[in-house]
Amino acid sequence: MIDLEEQFNFTNKLSHPTNPMKVVYRHFKREQAEYLTELLVDANIDFEAQVDEEDERKPTYFGVPKHQETRVDQLNYIALGKGRDKFIAAAPMRWIIIAIAGIVLFLAILGSLLSK
Repeated sequence: MIDLEEQFNFTNKLSHPTNPMKVVYRHFKREQAEYLTELLVDANIDFEAQVDEEDERKPTYFGVPKHQETRVDQLNYIALGKGRDKFIAAAPMRWIIIAIAGIVLFLAILGSLLSK
């Protein structure tokens, strides 16, 4: 049964179930978990790692000291971003959307200035 905290948590960071001095990060993708392991080792941060074999998705849990939470948050974001596809994959389409947004912003500012 999933507890209430986990139901409403949209991140992969959880409080440690038994040790309030630790924070737990959960990764479902093996590549991300391996990369976070590398980052934690390179940063000389002590951690515990465990794979939940009972869960069909086989998540990897990382327990880290709470005083390292800010630094591990940064490393966690880097690990989550590795291998992730861009939101808009085609570069020309990205630039078209940026240009349209710029034109709309310009017209909004121009309309605001001219209406006064």
